[in-house]
Amino acid sequence: MDNAGTSSTVPQDLGRAYAKKLRWVGELRFLAVFLAILGYGLFGIHKWSASLVQAATNNFYLQILLCWIPLWILCVVAYLPASLYHFYLDRKFQMAKSGLRLWLRDFLKANALGFAFGAAIIEIAFASTTSFPPYGWILAGILCSFLFMTVNRSLPWLLSLFYPVLPLSNNLLQEKLTRLAAKAGLHVGTMYEWRISERTRGANALVTGVGSARRILLTDTLISGLSEDEVEAIVAHELGHCALHHIRARLLLQSFIFVAIFYAINFAVRHDLVCFIDDNRGWRDLRLLPGFFLYWNCAYIYGNMILSTLSRRQEREADLYSWTLIGRAEPFISAMRKLTALNLAVFDKKSEWKYMHPPTADRIAAAEQYAKAHGESITASEVTVAVDPVSN
Repeated sequence: MDNAGTSSTVPQDLGRAYAKKLRWVGELRFLAVFLAILGYGLFGIHKWSASLVQAATNNFYLQILLCWIPLWILCVVAYLPASLYHFYLDRKFQMAKSGLRLWLRDFLKANALGFAFGAAIIEIAFASTTSFPPYGWILAGILCSFLFMTVNRSLPWLLSLFYPVLPLSNNLLQEKLTRLAAKAGLHVGTMYEWRISERTRGANALVTGVGSARRILLTDTLISGLSEDEVEAIVAHELGHCALHHIRARLLLQSFIFVAIFYAINFAVRHDLVCFIDDNRGWRDLRLLPGFFLYWNCAYIYGNMILSTLSRRQEREADLYSWTLIGRAEPFISAMRKLTALNLAVFDKKSEWKYMHPPTADRIAAAEQYAKAHGESITASEVTVAVDPVSN
């Protein structure tokens, strides 16, 4: 393979191939989890598990947690091959730099957090519906929304479990972003540098939290790969989500989706429509667990499609906010071109419904139209990155 730097057309081609294969990985993961839950129920493991934990303890909520352990382990083992294939793709497309040992350590960490998160959802579902039978599904949906909001606020801490997350050391950039936030009428707390360059070439930026708890996180790859003006344009986009109250709208829609999901699952429980059990005893039946988890996974995927529709509209609004806030679109355009080359995030309009963001090419075209309408001259530039063409 030739190691020479190549123009942005190569990342475009690689990006489409990479995105397509990642979609396959996502489908394989879902299929693996589906088959794991199916096998768990069809082979009667949930009945054996329920009997075992009932003999071990009389605490219902501890029983739920103990029943969750073998089901989660089985699901993790089932999708491990797909996750390994994801790691292989990241290495093949030069997105990952870390070795298998470090990847495995992060995989175990992520799944430990996934276990805790899943346990919280299950405990919320069973506790709400058993404590308040008529309307417990409403309480469950609201509590799950608060759970997701708590996770969002805890992102700096969660990310620090995998990568070094340190206060931003670039004082000039920090001052520039502080002035930008003030111009947007927003208060931001500590700005962090999210150091991922030793493991990936990908780049990202995000603003998390609200009010005094609002934080800006920038990957070191973003800081080193983009100019300060380009970083400012990307952060302006993220601030746009805050200024336009996108997070609040997203959380509200997510709450409605969760309430609808729990209503549907509660309806199935009350009308004996839950998989893998013949004599449904209601929400105090530990054997509900695999059926509940199966329904939750399927409903969550469809709920995310609804949420993605709102998210894509919000991304376009935040793009416009960025151009307006900094007074020009060119830094945004060049930043998006560089991010496409770094992240290999390339997909077409017909695949848009699978993503939270619109196609990058459409966002760049919209920015160019904005620039033209406002008399801004855009310099045609070619993004050059050092990549090895990957055979497909």
